Amino acid sequence: MSETPLIPTRTPWHQSLMVRITVLCVVLVLCLLAAVWFLATQYYQQVITHMENKASDISEQVKIQFEERLADNEDLSKLPDDFQTIVDDTPVQFVLNPILSDVDSIRSQTDERGYYFTAVQNFQLSNGALVKVQMELDFDPQTEMVRAFKNRFLFSIAAVFFVTLGVMISLIYNALKPLRDLADTCTEISHGELKEVETDSNVGEIQALRTTFNGMVSSLREKEKVEENLRQAQRLSAIGNLAAGVAHDVRNPLNAIKLISSHALDSLEKKPELASTTKQIQTMRNEVGRLEEIVSNFLALAKEGELKREPLLIDKLLDESVQLIRKDAEARAVRISSDLRCTDQIMNLDPRQFNRAILNVLINALETCPEEGRIRLFSRKTNSGVEIEIRDDGPGIPKDIIDRVFDPYFTTKSTGTGLGLSITRSIIEEHDGKISIFSSDDAGCQVLISLENDPPI
Repeated sequence: MSETPLIPTRTPWHQSLMVRITVLCVVLVLCLLAAVWFLATQYYQQVITHMENKASDISEQVKIQFEERLADNEDLSKLPDDFQTIVDDTPVQFVLNPILSDVDSIRSQTDERGYYFTAVQNFQLSNGALVKVQMELDFDPQTEMVRAFKNRFLFSIAAVFFVTLGVMISLIYNALKPLRDLADTCTEISHGELKEVETDSNVGEIQALRTTFNGMVSSLREKEKVEENLRQAQRLSAIGNLAAGVAHDVRNPLNAIKLISSHALDSLEKKPELASTTKQIQTMRNEVGRLEEIVSNFLALAKEGELKREPLLIDKLLDESVQLIRKDAEARAVRISSDLRCTDQIMNLDPRQFNRAILNVLINALETCPEEGRIRLFSRKTNSGVEIEIRDDGPGIPKDIIDRVFDPYFTTKSTGTGLGLSITRSIIEEHDGKISIFSSDDAGCQVLISLENDPPI
């Protein structure tokens, strides 16, 4: 059984799932902070702009009042010290002809009264006098917030933020998708469907998990195969024990029946008037022959004797098997051909048992082939030994029963014991080989036998 690949002890940082998710989260937080900063900046800028416009409007109204006083020929320098102008409930102070005229400005301030803005506006009257206006502007957060959020830039940044958020969620979703696929595959494995994990992710942890789970699946498949072989061996062992008893109890009576029927036939050959009786006895002899064949099959499964191996040319042995069924194939109008490419390959085999295994496969192929069908036998060398392949043009074997063809007593034919392929498999495995069968609706069956190299004894 192959060893399960080990999980890598360290994953390159650029392939780490945790690193990727961390980077995505950091990028998302940075985008969020950038969006908040931009929103706050835009909000403050909107408030300042609104306050500047408000201060300009108030300064313009003060200027109008001063111009009206000039039109009435009032001396502005003699105005009372407590002169104040209230515009829209905004406290306003002014200075005539300041020594140094401040630049127009607006700044935010806060004290026990709360948060407010102070603004300075300068203008020149029609008589050339300079006026500096100072005012306090109230700040209404709700009104300013609504006004700020009507700005198109804020809509743009909000849209960018949500798009970025969507992209981050999508990236995280795609980063975690291999884990979901892995979980789904594990669920299928737990239900008995041994399939390998497939994912296109190049993340180190995902690759390690995929390698580990595929190793586990491979081990489970090998374990399942070993268990199936064990069950097969147990069945064959049970049949072997039964065969020993059957052979002991049935063979002697069969020999007696066969001997008596032979004497009876010899006696009846001289009496033509008893032809019907002769025919019945001949039928009985044929049935006894069938019983002997069944007993022989039992004994083959019971492995009565050890293999008697000897060095043989594998192609010569295969050619002999083909010649044995060639006449039968011609009688059925089935073409049989061979392509043997192991001319000088010598294997240590039991010629009688191995020939029997090959004949079992060839006979099965012959019985399933239609007229004008074809059976082909191939042999070829491999790196580790030789392969023997037998193909036929028959109807094939349904997929739902192909795994049972090597079971004892299982057969799809109306006649036969169902022991042929079981015996064949037993013989091949005794030779340290493997046999497998493949089938398709349009290509019949293919039986593949693999044998390992073994130096001549």
